[in-house]
Amino acid sequence: MEEIDAADLKTILDAHKRFLERRPGGQRALLKDTNLTMANLNRALLDEVDFSGAILIGAKLHKASLRSAILFGADLTQATLDGADLTGADLRGACFRGASLDGANLSHVDLREAILARSNKKEGLTDLDGHQVSADISGASVQGANLSSAKVGESFAVAANFTGADLKNVEFRKADLRSAVFTNANLDGTAFAGCRVENADFRGAILTNLHVSGSSFSGADLTGAIADDGLFDDPAFEGAKLPDRRERGDTDYEAALTAHRKWIETDGREGDRFAADGVDLREVAWPNRVLAAAILSNANLFRANVAGASMALIDFSGCDLRCAQLTKADIRGVMLENAHCNEADLQGADLSPLQIAGNKQPIRARGAGVILTGAKLAGAKLRHGDFTKADFRRADLTGVDFRGATLRGASFDGARLDGARFDDCDLTDCTGLRAHDSYAEA
Repeated sequence: MEEIDAADLKTILDAHKRFLERRPGGQRALLKDTNLTMANLNRALLDEVDFSGAILIGAKLHKASLRSAILFGADLTQATLDGADLTGADLRGACFRGASLDGANLSHVDLREAILARSNKKEGLTDLDGHQVSADISGASVQGANLSSAKVGESFAVAANFTGADLKNVEFRKADLRSAVFTNANLDGTAFAGCRVENADFRGAILTNLHVSGSSFSGADLTGAIADDGLFDDPAFEGAKLPDRRERGDTDYEAALTAHRKWIETDGREGDRFAADGVDLREVAWPNRVLAAAILSNANLFRANVAGASMALIDFSGCDLRCAQLTKADIRGVMLENAHCNEADLQGADLSPLQIAGNKQPIRARGAGVILTGAKLAGAKLRHGDFTKADFRRADLTGVDFRGATLRGASFDGARLDGARFDDCDLTDCTGLRAHDSYAEA
């Protein structure tokens, strides 16, 4: 196992950067079979680097770029890869036991089985009788990460935490997922073939277009999960805790919306305020409607279309707005505490304070604990809002106006922040922001 000191590593990576930029003197970094234990590679440019068989135990790779890198058989036990970009990387047989990959981009990665190999200085990786081992992400934290279209065959992911992760179209084949956490994850189009998924936590997960064969979900908690009709009739879910089936009822919502508009236009003298708290309204199409001051707390608005709607002072607290369309919506002064807005589209939405005649202080957006993992917020206005402990992991925050906002304890790992403004913000205990996170570069 080759040892590399910090000075030599810097020289190698400088040459690798020139290689990627196709400049003279460039040379691809070949770091296979090297010992990089506890190496500081935060924000390093490591695209296409060959780390086959490398020891990266406890390495710091926060927001590193590892696109198409080769980590075949590498040991990343307890490494930190929050916000790292591993798009298209070869992770076959890699060990991520206890690692942190919160907000990382692992789309199209290969986590399938590998040939067990050992390393020596003369021969490098050596086949050991063709015996197969599997990628190991047991106990790893992959919260808010993007694993869309990844191949996860014969991998160990026991007790791994995929909370809020994008797992669309992932292929889990013969994977051991016992006690894994998939809370609020998006598993649309995901396939489970021959997998052990006993006692896994799927509370609030999106399970639409799921493909299940030869797998066992016995003991799994599917409370609040969103699934296609008939999915849970499959024998694979025998012994699982199934979600309650909420019905929308026979309410005439068109009439209710008309009455609400009249209530708004007459300052409450006529019509009726719209209230559908806790109601299943998934996939409703109400673009450009008047919903200002409506009460929709804890409602299910999964994939709802309220783009361009007038919704100032609306109560969305605890609401399920995953994959919803809210582009250019007016939601000034919105109540959004603990709402689930994973992968929602809020591009150009206005969440700035609302000034009401007669009130000395404007009413600001309240979004403490809101989950916006993977959401699109480019060009949105969040000025002066309270987004304490909000989850912006992997969100597109291009050009977002946060000026004066409270963002204490918010997570930004893997978020796109080009042009975002943070003037006068409270950024105490935030993670994922270069000047304000705990992974400051040495």
